[in-house]
Amino acid sequence: MLDSNQKKISVNRPKIRLVPTHYQEKLASLKNRKYRFMSLLMLDCGLRVSEVCKLQIKNFDFYRKEVTVRSLKKRSTKTFRTIPLTDKVLEAAADYWERIKFKNDPDTYIFPSGRGSKNEYANRKQVWRVLKRYTDGVVSPHDLRHTFASRIVNEGNEIRVAQKLLGHASQATTEIYLHVEQDELRLAIASLQKKSLPEKIWNYMFPPDRRKIYALPMDKGLTKFHIGRKEEMAKLVYFGKKKINCIILSNQGLGKSHLLDNYHDDAGKIIRISILTALKKLFAGMVIEICERNPERAEMVYNSQKPANEIVERKTVKALMDDLIALTSKHEYTIIIDDLTRITPTGINALEKLKNHFHIFGAARRIDYKKKSFLTNFERIDLKPLSRAETMELVMKLSQKFMEEIEDLEAYKNHIWENTQGNPLYIYEMVERYSKEQFVSLEITKEIRHTAAKNEINFLPFFIGLIACMSVLRYWGRITGTDNGPWYFLAAIGVIFLFFGREMIQRTKRKYV
Repeated sequence: MLDSNQKKISVNRPKIRLVPTHYQEKLASLKNRKYRFMSLLMLDCGLRVSEVCKLQIKNFDFYRKEVTVRSLKKRSTKTFRTIPLTDKVLEAAADYWERIKFKNDPDTYIFPSGRGSKNEYANRKQVWRVLKRYTDGVVSPHDLRHTFASRIVNEGNEIRVAQKLLGHASQATTEIYLHVEQDELRLAIASLQKKSLPEKIWNYMFPPDRRKIYALPMDKGLTKFHIGRKEEMAKLVYFGKKKINCIILSNQGLGKSHLLDNYHDDAGKIIRISILTALKKLFAGMVIEICERNPERAEMVYNSQKPANEIVERKTVKALMDDLIALTSKHEYTIIIDDLTRITPTGINALEKLKNHFHIFGAARRIDYKKKSFLTNFERIDLKPLSRAETMELVMKLSQKFMEEIEDLEAYKNHIWENTQGNPLYIYEMVERYSKEQFVSLEITKEIRHTAAKNEINFLPFFIGLIACMSVLRYWGRITGTDNGPWYFLAAIGVIFLFFGREMIQRTKRKYV
């Protein structure tokens, strides 16, 4: 049985003012990206308007889909709460993120103040006035927060979960919700997105349009957002949290580097390697770097705070690997290797030794099947091209700056899809090429193509196959007239095998992981 502190909210529901559904939908689809993002932070995360105005870059963790805010209810103490983000909030963040200046500065305010303001962040009274304007004077910022609380309550979540999400500061409630686990908070947020069976069937038969495409803000890369890859990114974060080795496999341009560039570790203990070559020099540099980060361990291993370069350079590759293991604890460091496609036998031996001590993330276009021995404890993430809907969403986001100069938008999007088949790098390069034109007419749209996106078709196998089929038909015609017909037919099969036998045998052998 539940005690009085753990009873379900549905038993004792607070009387709160709710925002009508049509106003919720209106605010969630505002063309003004700034106020749409602000509205959803209050409506789907339960933030106070003052908390929204003071949000900074450092408050968001998009990998974990969380926002951490300082509760303003009790100003005498620093009380923080972490709230999971819904998909709608993430999409609004991705749309607004490109407008933020100085993204690399963690102290940058998400919503800066206007000209002439004394504060660095937005004025909450201005937010109040804007919401009133968009909702015919009906909705206030606190109504959005009340609506969030009501939705959490109506789904039957426990009182302590709602208190944790809302950041109430009374001593009595603090003692209750201090023990709420983050997983429970995620379940509470997920309860807001539950769908009925008919809705699930409808979404399966008629997939959501491009406005529902998952987009995530990014810190690095050609684009400052990521379209799709929701499951792949979730896996990467999970493997990082659990310290599980992982290999990302895909063709050129599908986003391997983009994922790895934006991966971060809470402890910041990441060593980045472009390719496993010149191992002696590479491992010597890693030893020196780790010693600089941990002088105490260097003192234990080398009897000095930093090993002399001459000592390190005289050691063998095996000795350097032993030093790397001695200088670090298990899974303390994450090694990211950008390209394992052409890994050498020496590199394979090195990874076979290091993979059980270090946490390793690697990427490759493919791995030769004969070199798979180092992958025994690696999970695998396969990146596929974007779907047509995701491609259209990416094209629209990249083309926003010159959208008015495109004569036929649908022809433009379809042409890019036909040339790139969902390859994000090729899409970016084609849009960049179009952006250099003063006016993108229909003729220019058709004229520009991506050279690497589609390979030319080799007609030689078709020609050989045609000759082989003609030979089969010729010998088949003689079967009915003479006793040698079956032998002619077998000869024709032999001719076909001469043409295609080598390729058929090679295809039966597995080459790549």
